[in-house]
Amino acid sequence: MNQITNRFLELFYKISKIPRESGKEKKFADFLEIFAKENNLEFYRDKSNNVLIKKSGNKENNEPIILQAHIDMVCVKKENSNHNFELDPIEIVKSGNVISARDTSLGADQGIGLAIMLLILESSQIKHPDLECLFTTEEETTFNGAVNFDCSKLNGKKLINIDHCKDDSIVIGCDADICNKYTFKGKLITNNISAYKIKISNVKGGNSGVEIERSNKNAIIIIAKIIQMLQNEEDVLICEISGGNSEGDIATSCECIIKTKIKDIKDKIKQNFLEDNIQIQVNKTFKESSFTIEDSKKIINEIVNLKQGLISDKNNIVTSGNIGIIETEKNKVIITGILRSIEEKELQKQNRENYLLSDRNGFKIEEIYQDAAWIPNINSKLKENYKNIYYKVNGQYPELEITHAGLECSCIAKRIAGLDMISIGSIIENFHTVNEKMYISSCEKTIKTLLAYLGYENN
Repeated sequence: MNQITNRFLELFYKISKIPRESGKEKKFADFLEIFAKENNLEFYRDKSNNVLIKKSGNKENNEPIILQAHIDMVCVKKENSNHNFELDPIEIVKSGNVISARDTSLGADQGIGLAIMLLILESSQIKHPDLECLFTTEEETTFNGAVNFDCSKLNGKKLINIDHCKDDSIVIGCDADICNKYTFKGKLITNNISAYKIKISNVKGGNSGVEIERSNKNAIIIIAKIIQMLQNEEDVLICEISGGNSEGDIATSCECIIKTKIKDIKDKIKQNFLEDNIQIQVNKTFKESSFTIEDSKKIINEIVNLKQGLISDKNNIVTSGNIGIIETEKNKVIITGILRSIEEKELQKQNRENYLLSDRNGFKIEEIYQDAAWIPNINSKLKENYKNIYYKVNGQYPELEITHAGLECSCIAKRIAGLDMISIGSIIENFHTVNEKMYISSCEKTIKTLLAYLGYENN
């Protein structure tokens, strides 16, 4: 595996040099187009910058297999970092078996899958059937890439998604989700009450579908509970509030400017919120206008009571929510959040409750997107064959997992009748954060297993 591993790493490093923030994947699509031409491979690129690259097989059973991973990455950086994700390469840090990034997210999600697909596409030695490698955009935000792709371009009826974050399990299903934008339009008033900026930072982040227990302790909810505590003592007027980067990720920082007559505000906040490692800064500032007392209470009530964290866990059906972004635009406060569940009725029930809450608080709701669940196929031949190959390669069977997160498999399957799917991957820790890590040995395990499956004559 040494030669294959070395080439995989070279490709991963090359990928890391190309900007690919969600919604800004053009440069990477350009790279894929050049790659296909250099390797004399058939390709198709659409207006959403999805790229499909096809390669003829070199084995007897050439029933086509679709390999799929998303181009985009979640771009987060340390507060003191000057990194520009639209221009600068990710600075890779390698320490033995571990790969991370300096001061930014790594993009192992899903740079690993991209590098594996490129490795197979460029090789003349790897045995495989006809391949259709689909590189999709905007997975980390809207799923628009997979939704807009013309699936008539695909001939395969078996799809291996390479977007899992473990190497000891195979994903056979995933949750549905609903992403909403909650907008409050209030009245601004002016007064000479003292203004303070409260900043919460260094909150442990991550993907809210994986780190569910962290979701109801995100920076946005922490700051809202601080203000709620202050409101119980004295009037607190909100001037502006902002935090978070993505609806599906746990907000690691949040800022709020308030006006209040409370004198010892710094001491009150620090005495009541002693969270390990979380940084709280309170500084006096100047702000001319604020929302009214009534509007300020409605805003905080909305943040605190929107569905967050683990909502229910019945019969191994998990339902959860996350507030990922909050922003202020003049007299508007906009919250973006997500709900997840594989059970459609439960998902819609929680969504209705958010609607009722928002109506009481004067928030208008706009649905940004909704993705269907991927319901496991108990008769999946792909699952059984891959599971058996996994055993032959690794000496044990993988776990079968339904992930509490959305995968593009769900929206692709809706448009390809009879599509058989699994999702595989390598260990990625703390993805979507500046502490993201991947392990070379885990990538080797995944590559070795996938290549064994592709070379298997009866797949």
